[in-house]
Amino acid sequence: MTRRQLVASGVAVGALAATAQPALSAPETVTVFRNGRIYTVEDSQPWAQAVAVRGRRIVYVGDDAGAVKFAGPGADVYDLNGRMMLPGFVEAHWHLATVAFARGAWVNYDRTEEIYEALRQYAKSHPDEKIISGFGWIAADFPATGPRKEPLDEIIPDRPVLLISNDFHNYWVNSKFLEMAGIDKNTPRDVVPGSSWFEKDPKTGEPTGFMSEPPALFAALEALEKHGIQPYGLKSAAAAMEEWQPKLAGAGITTFFDAGFVLWPDQQHNGFDILLDLERRGKLLQRVVGSYYYNDAKIDPLPIIRAYKKKYQTALVQANVLKLVADGTELTRTAYYLQPYVGKGDWRGEPLIPPDVFNRVVNAADAEGFDMHVHAVGDAAVRMTLDAYEGAMKANGSRDRRHTLCHAFLTAPEDIPRFKKLGVVANTQIQWGVPDASQLLIREILGEERWSRMYSFKSFMNSGATVSFGADALATGYKVVYKPLEAIQAGHTRQEPGKPDGPLQPPASERLSIAELIRGYTLNGAYQLRKENEIGSIKVGKLADLVVLEQNLFDVAPHDIGKVKVQLTMMDGRITHRDGIEPAAMAKPAGRKRSSRKSG
Repeated sequence: MTRRQLVASGVAVGALAATAQPALSAPETVTVFRNGRIYTVEDSQPWAQAVAVRGRRIVYVGDDAGAVKFAGPGADVYDLNGRMMLPGFVEAHWHLATVAFARGAWVNYDRTEEIYEALRQYAKSHPDEKIISGFGWIAADFPATGPRKEPLDEIIPDRPVLLISNDFHNYWVNSKFLEMAGIDKNTPRDVVPGSSWFEKDPKTGEPTGFMSEPPALFAALEALEKHGIQPYGLKSAAAAMEEWQPKLAGAGITTFFDAGFVLWPDQQHNGFDILLDLERRGKLLQRVVGSYYYNDAKIDPLPIIRAYKKKYQTALVQANVLKLVADGTELTRTAYYLQPYVGKGDWRGEPLIPPDVFNRVVNAADAEGFDMHVHAVGDAAVRMTLDAYEGAMKANGSRDRRHTLCHAFLTAPEDIPRFKKLGVVANTQIQWGVPDASQLLIREILGEERWSRMYSFKSFMNSGATVSFGADALATGYKVVYKPLEAIQAGHTRQEPGKPDGPLQPPASERLSIAELIRGYTLNGAYQLRKENEIGSIKVGKLADLVVLEQNLFDVAPHDIGKVKVQLTMMDGRITHRDGIEPAAMAKPAGRKRSSRKSG
């Protein structure tokens, strides 16, 4: 069975999704939060003391005195005792299916011996698994040619091993994997010339055990299916996505933009079907706006996203966005730049999708009214994307657009004002803008001058651009970050976590304020998803997406922001996470039972 066929070994997700019902909404009960430091992200009323919720919606924002009338019989009343309340976090760029990769050996370590020990222990405790998979090895800790198969062969010689890198763009395998996948010295190195390949030993021509970019990975996985090996089948992915729901709620996340179910490149509907099943069973604890992920010039994505948008439109799950990939990444030297890479002659990367095809698709999707979300890492890819958006706008006339350009880590200074001018949202992963080993390697790859201009999102905001944030998780530049508070700390300090005396990512003038970071993780993300009238701030009439923190982010020490505990998360009026806080007053009619959920 190929990856282009339904993975029959998985749960019957599609059949379940076909009967999906609207999300389980909160009953028409009342919850009152009082005595708090409530940061609303509303310019007209930035701070409040109390909030009242009836059913799914906020019905009051103001002082404690005004909230008293809502605290009648049957209401849950929480005394926040000075705790901070924020709107629920909007993760405006994530890949929910990637949690399936984290079910194997966890190898997100910066010492190779820790990786090897994790593999030994995992293989020992999982003797019946046909393949040993793992996630998180740090690409920046290895040379550009990647790690080699020999250490893996010593640990696990008789079963295939597949380790996904922390950025999901690189793959480390052993000899058994290569043998079963039919990859040898006679296999062509390039899967996509210049973009995706099987690394070969320059002396012997043998594969080294390193593969780069998804096309190479999926070619190898398709070959493994002939041996009955499917490490990322539907059943495993569905279980992982359900297992992670409480973790994500515990991080204060109430809304996601899913930037592509790349686990199933030819069957991306699988991700939506899993979400619909979770929603039907009341297990989906965040609303999700999803996309169709497009990076293959041979495919016309419009009929696919058209069908997805028609099919997936429930209370919590919508397929509304076309995601395009303009280039690759820095560490693999596949990102597309205006100037060449250091020490690589004239090589400056190239577009992943040929520009004529890219422009044609952008124009056609814009003409049909689709919002687009484009991966663009290098400054040339950023310019190409802005040019394509601008061309489509001129061709198709004015309308309310929410096109997004994602990453934009290096943007030419003259292109920054174009985001505001064109109304393009800049979405980025602010937690990566710290001088860790990954960024220091990027400095070598790009040179000091360009590296010192990266992550200039203060300049974006100063120019009037709308900037939203998303972790791109579980992908990461170095150590995995999926909690918005950890990303907010990084954006505020531009220093590695746990290193308050360490160097700053230059320039220091690009550090963002707490207010800017909160807005980027709430209202700006909601705007990107066309939901700013429903979520993203605490305002009467909006959906009750709320987060209670044990401390006020404006008061806590900058390097402790990521450690602040999320004590309560409410999504759509439902409490999806609670830890260390209980209603202070409950006057309930006889026979009514109060349900709660505690998660970590």
